[in-house]
Amino acid sequence: MRLPLRLPPRLIDEHSTEAYLRDSGRIAPDEPLRVTELTGGVSNMVLLVEPLERPGGQFVIKQSRAQLRTRQPWFSSMERIWREADVLTVCTRLLDSNKKTTGSTVLPACTPQICFEDRDNYLFAMTAAPQPNAVWKSQLLAGQVDPRIATACGQLLGNLHAESWRDENIKRQLGDRTLFDELRVDPYYRTLAQKQPDYAPQLNELIDSLERHPLSLVHADFSPKNLLVFEGGLMMVDFETGHYGDPAFDLGFFLSHLVLKACEKAPQHVPYLSLSESFWQSYSEVLAAKVSQQDLSDLWARGVQHFAGCAWARLDGKSPVDYLAAPQRREQMRALCREVFDSGVRQWHDVIAMAMQRFR
Repeated sequence: MRLPLRLPPRLIDEHSTEAYLRDSGRIAPDEPLRVTELTGGVSNMVLLVEPLERPGGQFVIKQSRAQLRTRQPWFSSMERIWREADVLTVCTRLLDSNKKTTGSTVLPACTPQICFEDRDNYLFAMTAAPQPNAVWKSQLLAGQVDPRIATACGQLLGNLHAESWRDENIKRQLGDRTLFDELRVDPYYRTLAQKQPDYAPQLNELIDSLERHPLSLVHADFSPKNLLVFEGGLMMVDFETGHYGDPAFDLGFFLSHLVLKACEKAPQHVPYLSLSESFWQSYSEVLAAKVSQQDLSDLWARGVQHFAGCAWARLDGKSPVDYLAAPQRREQMRALCREVFDSGVRQWHDVIAMAMQRFR
């Protein structure tokens, strides 16, 4: 029996989204809209839709693309959009559960709510962050340093890890790490190991360690570019690399972003390194209530090594940072990563001390 042919997806952008929404009956034929592409990512088309006659009715459409927008060729299955929807749903449930048991935090964190899915076209829509909002990455690069946000990030990530710690149901649902391998492990660690063969043993150990420590939900893209700041709170976005695995990757990934920005801002780097301390402290306080001291110590030891891998990969992997252009600063960052690998340090305050010596 011949299977029915599947039509190629209808790809949308800021010019064609309005017609797509009208054709699919999701807006009225005469409803005026404004559609704006949201930039910053490399793997999806992300569009803000604003119904002009419905204040507060904004929503975001996200559609996956087969080829990512990077200098080096990089492809991934468009089916990853459905993993993102699944991870978003789990994160929302975990944060809602935590709010009921722990109450308020320094800055409340939320996630978008899914509005609709279109399986044929590999897209879904979700609620938008309250207006006005700003991407935390933009604020950091503009010199705006707010320790409350770093503390809130530690609480947010800590709650996600703590609420999912050794959760067998989430493990069964999100245990497949194929997309994580495609979008993180391969373009970061394997690519870097090919370019830096002297450090291939350390990078291969990080890869192996990820397999040995399946402990909680992992966002795997928890960074300032995926945190929207608005009056009185934060919204976490971008969930496609989420899976059940080693939370140490989230620690290293997030901290690499803060330290890369500290290096870029040197010699005014101290406030940025202080953000990492605020994050470390608040995250540790949340996890300490859920896991043993030994588990927490081992988690941070792995997180420190993942920091070195992630930070170096953002210089020489497939997805380099779009700042830190000065060759001297880039080499300082590489030297810090090498020092972390060579010394085998286990505690975050040791990394801060190393960075303080180098970022002058």
